[in-house]
Amino acid sequence: MEKPLQILFVGPDPALSDEAQQALSGLSGWRLHPHFARTYAQGLDIARDRQPNLICLQTDGKDDEWRAFASEVRTSLPETVLAVLYDPAQFNPEQAQSGIIDMLRTNIQDFLRRPLSSTELRQLLDRAFLVRAQKRSRPGTVVSLISNKGGVGKSTLSVNLAVELATRNPGKVLLIDASLQLGICSLMLDLQAESTILDAVRAKERLDESLLRRLCLAHHTGLHVLAAPADAVQAAEVDEASFARILNLARRVFDYVVVDTFPMLDSLVITTLDVSDLVFVLMQGTVPNVVGASRFLPVLDGLGVPRERQRMVLNQNHPNFSGRLSANDIANRLGRPIDYEIPYTKGVLVSLNTGSPYVLRSMRMFGFGHRLVKMADDAEDVRGKGVGAEVLNR
Repeated sequence: MEKPLQILFVGPDPALSDEAQQALSGLSGWRLHPHFARTYAQGLDIARDRQPNLICLQTDGKDDEWRAFASEVRTSLPETVLAVLYDPAQFNPEQAQSGIIDMLRTNIQDFLRRPLSSTELRQLLDRAFLVRAQKRSRPGTVVSLISNKGGVGKSTLSVNLAVELATRNPGKVLLIDASLQLGICSLMLDLQAESTILDAVRAKERLDESLLRRLCLAHHTGLHVLAAPADAVQAAEVDEASFARILNLARRVFDYVVVDTFPMLDSLVITTLDVSDLVFVLMQGTVPNVVGASRFLPVLDGLGVPRERQRMVLNQNHPNFSGRLSANDIANRLGRPIDYEIPYTKGVLVSLNTGSPYVLRSMRMFGFGHRLVKMADDAEDVRGKGVGAEVLNR
């Protein structure tokens, strides 16, 4: 099961939302996430934030604003399919042909009659996303690390995984520190955060691929880092819409986007999960942590994160102690296998003080280094197979 197809409906008619929802409800086999805008300006804002795969634009072809809207979509979102919603009764038969030609010249790629029907909408989706799927360039693969509890080593694993991927793919990996209030990824890499995600938020109206690269910190491994804000006050400026815009733009710039999240299921984490191709769910081998994980996993299922995109990671980031739960104990409690068990390694803790990720000098055949290699292999395998890369939701 793939990520939802993002569809934006733009039009002033108040009945359009209910009409679209009814048509969408009849489309079995597709996972669809609709958005609605009443004005062109609102539509452009949502389009820049959510990077929809399809925009359905209500127009009679008589005003000039739709042309400006279509032109902006063509410039900002070249991969987005733009379709016109039209009422046949509003088109003069003598002018319909010239009007359609005019629309085709203005980046309109398809047409839907109103009232919307499930049959015609399905046909459009088939034309746009089944026939053309193999011809499209794939967006970057998003790998997120999440937990419902802090202190489980999520940032440590995020940094080491991103570094491992970057050594294999120099210049093509971005680490986003989305643990906004407590972000420490730049410190773990011994980088001075001269710019942060807050700069990207404040420049969102002019944010493009070139500016995003300039705002990233460069690590000697070839990794790029978008650092967390300096403090909690600055973090409050990072809203869901701005973060979605940054994340979707990052997928166009980098082959891999690794996201270190805050240990709370807030709107930013949900936004991240919505576009994640691979989700590593971290936990420790203690009873409170495992109980928390057992309550957290059904929430992920409820949010529509397919289990085939989830990986259970048991991070044993403390020395062995009496009564520590084993991977089998935890798997039995969760009813899910543990995909990766990260062993306690003293050198990992030392590396936090030196700013040199442990994976750079770890043994590759066993222990911590071996597990990180396998996690990176997993991410590359997901990208190689195209899992989550296409917009197909069959």
